[in-house]
Amino acid sequence: MMVLVQKCTTLGFSLHDGKSKKEEELNDIQKREAIKEVPPFSYYLSYMFSYQTVMVGPLCFYTDYKKYIDGDHLKIDNDPSKLPNPKKAAFEKLLSSVFFMTLIIIFGKYTPEIIATKEYLELPWYKWCGWWFFVILMQRIQYYYVWVFADGVANVSGFGFNGYDENGNEKWNLVSNVYPLKLEMAQTFKETLDCWNVATMFWLRRVAYDRVPKNMRTLTTYMLSAVWHGFFLGYYLTFATGALFTLAGRYARRSLRWRFVNDKKKKLIYDIVTFITTKIALAYATLPFVTMHLNPGWFCYKRVYFCIHIIALFLVVGLPKILPAEKKKIEEKEDKKKN
Repeated sequence: MMVLVQKCTTLGFSLHDGKSKKEEELNDIQKREAIKEVPPFSYYLSYMFSYQTVMVGPLCFYTDYKKYIDGDHLKIDNDPSKLPNPKKAAFEKLLSSVFFMTLIIIFGKYTPEIIATKEYLELPWYKWCGWWFFVILMQRIQYYYVWVFADGVANVSGFGFNGYDENGNEKWNLVSNVYPLKLEMAQTFKETLDCWNVATMFWLRRVAYDRVPKNMRTLTTYMLSAVWHGFFLGYYLTFATGALFTLAGRYARRSLRWRFVNDKKKKLIYDIVTFITTKIALAYATLPFVTMHLNPGWFCYKRVYFCIHIIALFLVVGLPKILPAEKKKIEEKEDKKKN
């Protein structure tokens, strides 16, 4: 149902852009996705209920799906003898999904709720925090398994070809919904989100982020994501926290990064610190989401005195005053506003 909502709204906005807006009013993505005519009913049903993505997604956009159905998705290279082959990409994704499934079988019994039980609350604080991180990691792995497997299914059917990279290698990532290694190695909260539920991030950007006033983009996009997921209070706590962390990461990067990038040793320290803090922020923010209910997320937040929330608020409100952003960047931003 959630994927059907994505497809329906995306198709509606694509029609709106194609029929009601002038081309100069659209950004590059909107121009590519714009549709000038209502699709035939058979195409619409085929798109909405395509077997590759109907169960667990991910979202695919109508223009991409139509190219796939019509066979135009392979007409990227002018060499007619060069036909992309999905076997290698699909096999690699199958192996990855088997690996993730094995981890789930072994460690799946450790659910997020356990960290709010008496047995785990009696552990030393560092062990308790370690379990917090571990159970959230195991929740991510469940999504890795489902999304990577679904991506491989789409590739086997011939769907997902996305042209060639600079070395001439085939890219089968058109409907890839997660990049596990990149996500686990991400050094910022934004990098993490860019690798997670990718199709949904595209959807949120195209139906919300690009269509609301700039000063409301982050909050409204997170709120739409929360409503789309459902009405459990845990979702709203996570997405409100996520919005705060996104802003905090943005302000911290502006204030701090330029002070480290010109020295290799300082840059290495900066990268290590941001990697660790990103992983802490991710585990902290997503606990209410995976438990869905307000507790145990709220209980665990109280137990750590909402410390990460307080730090994030300081990064947004206090840090820019203590350590201002690079002067050159501020001047460039002011010039853009004037122009």
